[in-house]
Amino acid sequence: MRDPYALRTSLASALDALPAPERFPEAPDADAARRLAERLRRDLLPRLGSADAPLLLVAIAGPNNVGKSTLFNALVGAALSPARPEGGLTKQCLAAAHPETWTGPLKEFLTRRYDTMPVASGDAAPVDQPGPPGRLYLVLADAVPRGLLVMDTPDFDSVYRDNRERAEALLVTVDVLVFVVSRQTYQNAALVDFLRAAVGHGRPYLLVYNEATREEVARGHLDKLAADVGHPPMARYLAPHQPDVEAGLKPLATEPLDGRPPLAALLGQAEHARELKARALEASLADARAELEVVARAASRSAQEPDRLRQRLRHELNGVGAQAALKAVPADVLIDAFRDELDARSNFHKWVRLPFRGLATALTFVSRKVRQSFTGPEPEGAQTPTLAVDESMKDGVRKLVDAFAPEVAAWRGDAATRAKLAEAFGPATLGKLEEPLGFETLHAHAADRATLYAFCRELVAAELQGGMREELLQALTTLVYSVPSGAAAAVTVATGGFGHDAVVWAGTLLSTPLMERFVDLLGAQVRARVTRKWADAHGATLARALETRFFSDVLGHLDGLTQDWTQTAARLDETRASLS
Repeated sequence: MRDPYALRTSLASALDALPAPERFPEAPDADAARRLAERLRRDLLPRLGSADAPLLLVAIAGPNNVGKSTLFNALVGAALSPARPEGGLTKQCLAAAHPETWTGPLKEFLTRRYDTMPVASGDAAPVDQPGPPGRLYLVLADAVPRGLLVMDTPDFDSVYRDNRERAEALLVTVDVLVFVVSRQTYQNAALVDFLRAAVGHGRPYLLVYNEATREEVARGHLDKLAADVGHPPMARYLAPHQPDVEAGLKPLATEPLDGRPPLAALLGQAEHARELKARALEASLADARAELEVVARAASRSAQEPDRLRQRLRHELNGVGAQAALKAVPADVLIDAFRDELDARSNFHKWVRLPFRGLATALTFVSRKVRQSFTGPEPEGAQTPTLAVDESMKDGVRKLVDAFAPEVAAWRGDAATRAKLAEAFGPATLGKLEEPLGFETLHAHAADRATLYAFCRELVAAELQGGMREELLQALTTLVYSVPSGAAAAVTVATGGFGHDAVVWAGTLLSTPLMERFVDLLGAQVRARVTRKWADAHGATLARALETRFFSDVLGHLDGLTQDWTQTAARLDETRASLS
């Protein structure tokens, strides 16, 4: 047996997680979310809030001008609801109950479920005027049995969509549905769909066939309707055609079929109420399970679009960063790793080469200063590797803004996200590109260089196989060790290969190219793999910087949106599982 407290806690959690219906991009999903919210707020949570629901809630529903208000007036024993031949007069829900209903726990029970508006004795309820869903005008009448509340609902097939929403908001809360049909409406497709949705998971319902002329015809029509709905009604009733009723001279009279009790007795006697309420609770839980599944799937779908956008944007930024990183691959890291790995594998050659380190460094410094004395400093605005990286990133962001413009136009979700997308991929971002990027510290990123160095050490170690080739490399490296690794700093492999700029900067025409050729002896793909590694590692660093500089707001919003929808789907699925 279910624990009512645990059920209530789980359902309250689902209601708390449920987004507003207007946040769902698709109209059917929004409608499902609205029905689920109404069911949880107005039906299940109040129903599970007490050990025994103190009122049997009965709603009279049906299509336009079928006699719902006439039946309501007959059940409550007074002409409370407007009933005229033109029909369509009821735009809000009118309810009738015994005066004791509006006292103590019964009053509290009603106010938890509905926006209840008591109608003073002798006054007419303004149910012919529009109002909000969930509003209930309550008339107190001694003729209504204790423990029973009867509602007259708006037409579900009205041309006014608001009427249907008001009817649905109330029908999800009731214990028993009394559905009124006639020979003109019993096989209407919209009527069948509406009734199936209202009672399809086992909610108790009764069928009243109004203006019946022949019993066998009415039985056939009711059989057809029950078959279309999917499960039979608890009882069926005929209301023969009665001119005096149509003229307002007599109340509507109903006759039970199949040996069932009279309609007033079935609804008004306490012996039937407990069974009806128990069946209504099980049906409402089954409805909630189905709606939770539908809305959870809708929430998952709603998470897909912001998730796709954020993934695409980050992927494009990584591409921009990788392309920019290729403009300045640090060749010295590979040569450092090559030399260090050779040193680690031969102590003899290491100690032979050691005295040359200080001398080589000094010579490199002197040669650079001598070159600068002849050529002077680089002119401002010269195309340096650093400037090439910045220009590559700016160009990449411009292309990215153009590529995402259709995404802004195609967005079907909430307006707040659309506004952030329009700002991120519009003139504001393009204007920022006219300013310096301010990424100077990233061009010599220590962590990326350390990552590349570790990769190069592993790569060199894997390629060195020992034997005569390694001994030859050790000997040749010792001969040219006077060239320091710093001589090849900031060299671009993408535009000229290892060492071309280092030859000029270090002032030597022999040793650095020789070192590069030694590296090439390790394998044809070594330098290409190092280049790819730098593009991946440093490109990711540049991509994160671009995200922070230009797209942090929109990506943070998309991250939050995706997380919210995903968490909503998970909580709704968890609640659905607890109802199984």
